[in-house]
Amino acid sequence: MLRLSYEEIKQKIREEKGVSDSEIEDKVKQKLSKLSGLISKEGAAHIVANELGIKLFPDPQKKKYKIKEIMSGLRGVEITGRIVRKYEVRSFNKEGREGRVASLLIGDDTGVLRVVLWDENHIKQTEKLQENDLIKIVNAYAKENQGFKELHLGNKSEIILNPEGEDLETIKKVRDFSQKKIDELQVGDLVKVMGTVVDVYSPKFYEACPECNKKINLDGDKKTCTEHGTVNSKFVPILNLIFDDGTGNIRVVCFRETAAKALNQTEEQVQAYREDSTGFETVKEEIRGRHLMITGRVTKNEMFDRLEFVAHDIAMINPKTLLAEIH
Repeated sequence: MLRLSYEEIKQKIREEKGVSDSEIEDKVKQKLSKLSGLISKEGAAHIVANELGIKLFPDPQKKKYKIKEIMSGLRGVEITGRIVRKYEVRSFNKEGREGRVASLLIGDDTGVLRVVLWDENHIKQTEKLQENDLIKIVNAYAKENQGFKELHLGNKSEIILNPEGEDLETIKKVRDFSQKKIDELQVGDLVKVMGTVVDVYSPKFYEACPECNKKINLDGDKKTCTEHGTVNSKFVPILNLIFDDGTGNIRVVCFRETAAKALNQTEEQVQAYREDSTGFETVKEEIRGRHLMITGRVTKNEMFDRLEFVAHDIAMINPKTLLAEIH
């Protein structure tokens, strides 16, 4: 089933009609008031988009997409892009069955997207792929994971290196993550932010499915994933930072390897805080004042009505670079 969140619908309205956030919110409130108790906030936003002539969902016969068009629930997706980043292959254990999962970040002139590969033949194929290689992916399906859209490949999917018939010039330049100041950020932005860590909180952990990283369900001693059934769970760290660039500050949320990068530690060292966090106070003092370049996506925490930044990648930067940016 195709799904768009409230913020995604707002973003489509902004992009296609140039309507401000406040105007969209007003229109949605009017619909909610008129149809009180009969419609959700997302439903009201759907009506507003339809009245403005915005087509939210693609033609069901369509198979070939640009990255910006991908939405959760699409199946049979065909997409072409360049490899922006190649991640380490990871192992998992599900009900005694061991396996591996690989992932790539691909990009075209409209955005970037994570691609997840489960089939061993595809994983072996990625070992020969390099960053900046042009690939076509055929028969993939789209999901959402922690606020990010992803493409997943099954055993019937294909990866084609240097596909024939593609207009290389139109996808020669991959749209890089643009850089923004914190006070310029808007929900849905996929950007880089340069700044300084002003505070950090002890990592928290949740039990997750080893395949899709979603939180598991507990039923007595049984641990299940809504998608992958009974699993041997793993603990995933969540690290929160307060990040400041001189124009404002924002909470940054780091999962898995980005938590380790933020702390400049290994993932094993981060996992150790689950059993004993007493040494983290020393680490906190080392991290405060650290200068970072964080790539990620801006989301909205509805509970606290604030913007947050979900980290996708983290790199330390030279203080001189930061000072030059400020001045």
